[in-house]
Amino acid sequence: MLNIQDNILVIGIGSIGTRHVSNLLSLGYDRITLITGRKEFPSHWPDFPVYPDFTSIPNISEFTHAFVCSPTASHVGHLKELLKTKVSKIYLEKPISHNLDDLEQFKTASEQGVQILVGFDLHFDPGLTRVRKLLHDKAIGKVYSANAFVGQYLPDWRPYEDHRKGMSASLQRGGGVMLDLIHEFDYLIWLLGSVQSVSAIYQENPELEIETEDVADVLIRFESGATGTIHLDYHQRVLIRNCVFTGALGTIKWDLAARTVTLTLSDKKEEMFDFSSFERNDRYLEIAKAFMNAESDDRICTFEHGLESLQLVMASKISSQSNTILKSPLFK
Repeated sequence: MLNIQDNILVIGIGSIGTRHVSNLLSLGYDRITLITGRKEFPSHWPDFPVYPDFTSIPNISEFTHAFVCSPTASHVGHLKELLKTKVSKIYLEKPISHNLDDLEQFKTASEQGVQILVGFDLHFDPGLTRVRKLLHDKAIGKVYSANAFVGQYLPDWRPYEDHRKGMSASLQRGGGVMLDLIHEFDYLIWLLGSVQSVSAIYQENPELEIETEDVADVLIRFESGATGTIHLDYHQRVLIRNCVFTGALGTIKWDLAARTVTLTLSDKKEEMFDFSSFERNDRYLEIAKAFMNAESDDRICTFEHGLESLQLVMASKISSQSNTILKSPLFK
């Protein structure tokens, strides 16, 4: 429910920050202040207060909600600044950070009355939520494995910028396929539970002229006994994002690009769920509604769960660099 007292601070107005502000406006929220170096904004936006940094804002203690949409490497610094204010809910874009440094302090934010929620919007994809329900209902029985595949051609990803100069190309700014495409790590944990061990191999190929990894393959064993694989790359000319879950009674295939979920049981009968009417931005609208709503929503990713996916990415990188299998709790 819309609360006219809600006062929102948005930090960073790149593509994702712009999307969030536009969605907040469409939901009826207009008490919005921006922290950004940007000078020009969409024509349909009102004249929001705009500041270059925290120290320039005279009423910093008056915000109720904050969206952190800055580059990944800036997240920790911005979280520290927000915890000095009286903001009660923080929406942190994923991933939480580009490394595991200095994150323990935020685990106790709830004790200060602050909720930090992480923007894993795929939790609000109707296809993935259908998969979650099917798994919960034991539609395919015991789950043996999950095989996730995601790939997209980096030069086409953000056509408004030179991909060689963007965040994805920079180690210091938190680029590389594993952090960029961290959704796969997150949703496998969300659906299958805690991880027991992980091994990975990543590649740094020269063709894209970037310093980050552009291909990665990850093998996971979950505490349930199920195994999982994740393939990630910057090279697919047409977006591929899907996952096949194999169980004792059949399989479930989620295909984000096709917007379908297919359940195939042991009698070879298929049931297809079609979500073609659901648009990509609908996920962001739904997660913004859930974040702004006072009621809890179990689809929202907590800081603790968001940290698990970041730890799994970091463990995967270490595994590739050291040619070893990492076991829990080495990446806790």
